[in-house]
Amino acid sequence: MSQQTPKMIWKAIDEHILKPVSEHFLRYHFTKRTDFARRFVFFAYALDKAVPGTAVKIIKKIGEIRGAEKERYEQIVQALCELVIAKKFLESFPHKNGYAYEWEPVDLNGNNPEFMISCKKWRLLVEVKCPSLLEYEAKNRNAKGQVVGRFPHVKDITENLYGKGTIALPLDNKIKDFLSSAEKKFSSFSEITIPTYGLLFVCWGQRMFEAITPISNPGCGLLTDRSFNKPNGEIAKYPHVNGVIVTQHQFFLQEILAERRCPGKLQGLDYGEYWTWGSPPNPTFCRNPWAKNISPNEFETALQTVPAGQSLDPISQEMDFIHWL
Repeated sequence: MSQQTPKMIWKAIDEHILKPVSEHFLRYHFTKRTDFARRFVFFAYALDKAVPGTAVKIIKKIGEIRGAEKERYEQIVQALCELVIAKKFLESFPHKNGYAYEWEPVDLNGNNPEFMISCKKWRLLVEVKCPSLLEYEAKNRNAKGQVVGRFPHVKDITENLYGKGTIALPLDNKIKDFLSSAEKKFSSFSEITIPTYGLLFVCWGQRMFEAITPISNPGCGLLTDRSFNKPNGEIAKYPHVNGVIVTQHQFFLQEILAERRCPGKLQGLDYGEYWTWGSPPNPTFCRNPWAKNISPNEFETALQTVPAGQSLDPISQEMDFIHWL
């Protein structure tokens, strides 16, 4: 399949996003050719160089997400989060240096992660999840407190203190479903001579602790021996998932699409730089102690992650309970 030029990518955007008469959340950006739109095309061109044919495939997928409902907006952000993560990998492990990319690879049972990277030393499977949070945020905007993890009796105690229906409850079932889905996809890939690793990205809003706590909190985390997820009486260990990386990119993209100033001066599909003054909290790496293989540190270095429990910013720390003032 021939590689797409920027002109061909703009043509695909016109055909699949702009020409259909029904509403599309990105119509403004691509009609005006905003900074976001230009950066989107530049990345689509770079991705197509690594995986020919992928640019048009992605544009068609995004073009099918039409309508003015908030659910469509969230789906657009979800699709863009996948591209943010892919862009960061392409920059850190460039195709020209011998890294091979495969978009939506399929092996034994037809379950595919977002993409796969291969080199002489390893193979990496990447899954990206971006949950719907708008309804949860709206429902709990005036919550007096927030139970962040599934701790015994904490819900009952806090409701007795604050009143029933005034507490925001944890989102641990979403995280459990993400881990189960990633494990199913990663485990479908047959063993080869080099080690295979699997990374799950969870692109969250500003409150990263809502995702980190259900994963790594020593008292309730799904990747700890206190996990509540015990099918057949034994803890689910997700051996093909090396770890979960929690980021704020759902929030970042919402700010960028609204053309508001984004933390860390992020633009377009930027992943971000995190070791500078004024930057947002680093993405958090929640390592799976039960993974089959120990993933190399080069992933954590390239992705600028901080291990769970070691962040200096409370917004990306493991929490138990929060009292909102």
